[in-house]
Amino acid sequence: IKQNEQIEFIESLNVNVTKNNRTILNGKELDIFLPDHNIGIEFNGLYYHSDKFKSINYHLNKTILCEQQNIKLIQIFEDEWDNKRDIVKSRIKNLLSLIDTKIYARNCEIRLVDTSDKTKFLTDNHIQGAVGSSVNIGLYYNDDLVSIMTFGAGRKVTKGTKYEYELIRFCNKIQTSVVGGASKL
Repeated sequence: IKQNEQIEFIESLNVNVTKNNRTILNGKELDIFLPDHNIGIEFNGLYYHSDKFKSINYHLNKTILCEQQNIKLIQIFEDEWDNKRDIVKSRIKNLLSLIDTKIYARNCEIRLVDTSDKTKFLTDNHIQGAVGSSVNIGLYYNDDLVSIMTFGAGRKVTKGTKYEYELIRFCNKIQTSVVGGASKL
């Protein structure tokens, strides 16, 4: 039923949708395929896509199979659809270039973002929500926060290598595309 809700949403955008296709990935099912955009969408129910039923590399392997067919695969988990539906819908619309608002980063002002504003923005706009960070930089358009990057202390990546900062989160306001936002930040 929830997969059908996603299909109905995508069809409401007047996008060509193929459902439960088993030919593209040589017998493996692609839940939703948007042939005009080369985008696949997998709906991952929490029970049947748990490690009880799927191998640890199941989702990675399906992503690789799609990449080999030049298909961008989006994995949407049941709890994301249940709890962050507006963010999921915004992400899909952004991938289809059907986003409601487009803002150019050159028209935005860079500012540090305080912790409470960062937490609220990430909770409302990032699929994984808020997280601790030591540096929060935002783009403001007409005094409205429209994009954010957060950074924390760097981790040791390879032996002997240490980075000062690590990018922890990046996102735009839902239903908003900030063209050049990541580069400007």
